[in-house]
Amino acid sequence: MLSPTNQNVRADITDYLRQRFPALSSHALNDDTPLLAGGAIDSLGILDLMAFVGERLGIEIQDEDFEPENFETLGHLVAFAERKKA
Repeated sequence: MLSPTNQNVRADITDYLRQRFPALSSHALNDDTPLLAGGAIDSLGILDLMAFVGERLGIEIQDEDFEPENFETLGHLVAFAERKKA
């Protein structure tokens, strides 16, 4: 079970993805939802997404954080954000 903090991180990220990326807005999003495959999010979108995560969660995003596995799926992105937030 997720803690309230984890639930808020997941909800914030999911809401942002639905609003910002039309390809994801009409799909059920779960931990296995691919973010990069199929072009749902392009390279500019990754920059926007990481800026959102940094600002919304109050975490500092470093150059080394821009590893594809950090945002390959929704689950990877949430896990990344939780690690940085801790």
